[in-house]
Amino acid sequence: MKHAVLINNSYLENLSVRYLGAYLKAWGVKVTTIHCEGKQDAVFNPLPEDSLKALSAYCRNCDLVGISLLTTHQLTRAIQINDHLKHTTAAKIIWGGVPVICDPRFYLKYADYICLGEGETVVEQLLEGIEPADIPGLGYRDGGNRIQLNSIPTLLDLGKLPMPHLETENGYILRDGKLIPLKAELGRLIRYSILSVRGCPYNCSYCLNSKLKSIFSGKGPYIRFIETARVIEELVWAKENLPRLREIIFDDDDFFLRTEKELKKLLKTYAEKVDLPIYFIQSNIKHITASKVQLIIESGIPLKHFHIGLQSASSRTNTTVFNRAFNKDTFIRTIKMLASKGISVTLHVISDNPYESIPDKYESLLFYHDVVRELKKLPTIDIPVEIYDHKLMFYPGAKLYAQARKDGVISGDYIDDVLLKRNTLRTYADDVDNDAFVLKLFNIAVRKGRLSWIAYGIIKILRIRPIFNVVSRYNFLKPLSLILRKV
Repeated sequence: MKHAVLINNSYLENLSVRYLGAYLKAWGVKVTTIHCEGKQDAVFNPLPEDSLKALSAYCRNCDLVGISLLTTHQLTRAIQINDHLKHTTAAKIIWGGVPVICDPRFYLKYADYICLGEGETVVEQLLEGIEPADIPGLGYRDGGNRIQLNSIPTLLDLGKLPMPHLETENGYILRDGKLIPLKAELGRLIRYSILSVRGCPYNCSYCLNSKLKSIFSGKGPYIRFIETARVIEELVWAKENLPRLREIIFDDDDFFLRTEKELKKLLKTYAEKVDLPIYFIQSNIKHITASKVQLIIESGIPLKHFHIGLQSASSRTNTTVFNRAFNKDTFIRTIKMLASKGISVTLHVISDNPYESIPDKYESLLFYHDVVRELKKLPTIDIPVEIYDHKLMFYPGAKLYAQARKDGVISGDYIDDVLLKRNTLRTYADDVDNDAFVLKLFNIAVRKGRLSWIAYGIIKILRIRPIFNVVSRYNFLKPLSLILRKV
């Protein structure tokens, strides 16, 4: 029996290794999944020597190692694992993941084999011993060290794939130089992620999705809905096999892409057979309607968070820089509707944007003021809205990365200097600036209590344009940001 080891550097229920592992098991391969666990941001640090030794000892006699990259941030550790196993095992090593698909030539500087698309059939044929040149969807370096990119096969029919359960029998967590059986750790899992829709219909310039859409053009439907029966079957399995499971995450790019009829069917079956709170869903503002939200409320399923991508409250930034539609009135109306129904909203914002001007930032401030003003009219939950502040990062393969390189906004060393050193959340020391101060003010102002009125008052003062222009130009609010970080 062939043996494939899948190495996961991201969150425990990584959907990529789950789908690939389930497919290979159904084909008759022994599959082991190893999760490289660590503290927050540990992915930026190399694995210790004893962890590498534990990996090579386990993989010594396996036939194939798959390294999954969820994001470019994981490159350093992927290279380290790849190079160590290449010298200590005879296994073929193949990389996969969205960043690899979007920039294959870059990743073939480090890997001998990569997946150019969905990896299930690619890995299967590589294990069968088929010549690399004859495997659709494989990228590799030939005997002359030349890069070869084969044709990409059609997208898979998700309804015909095996159920992508979390691998519990042959799953391990790599921790402190030891491989700890995942089965003994299942009590730590209180949330389980699932996809009910695969694919994102939007073309945001900072995101790799637009590149994926062009790569898979003509290869079948890019947006693929997973049948309700299959979604529920997997969640019932999770409920039965994870003893402390408390919440479900629907990790779809846009949960509300489905029609009201489809949504009603999913929620009805979920309430009957799963009946667990949903930790979060996410959707584009254009698909969030009062009637769809009402279906969730009527189902009786508790929804803890609703994630919405705002990215910027500047019309110019959204349309010209981010390639996103933006309507201020629609956003405020939808946020009020969700808050009035007691649903907590998480807005995702991208700041520290070199393409954004002071007038753009002022327009955003007016938006934050208007949201707070409207929410203060409502009797609602303590934290009706919270903003997650992300640093604008440029990812190889995305349209904005190419534009930033062309404009000289980022250098050729950007990957090493930035992407391999930090994540997007603006919690680092050098993230303290006016943008961070304004967003922190908003997060305080939308809450209840005296402090919220003080924060709202400061926002109202900043609405005086000459004041805002001066403090923005000279970054006068930076010292105050240091104080608010502790609030």
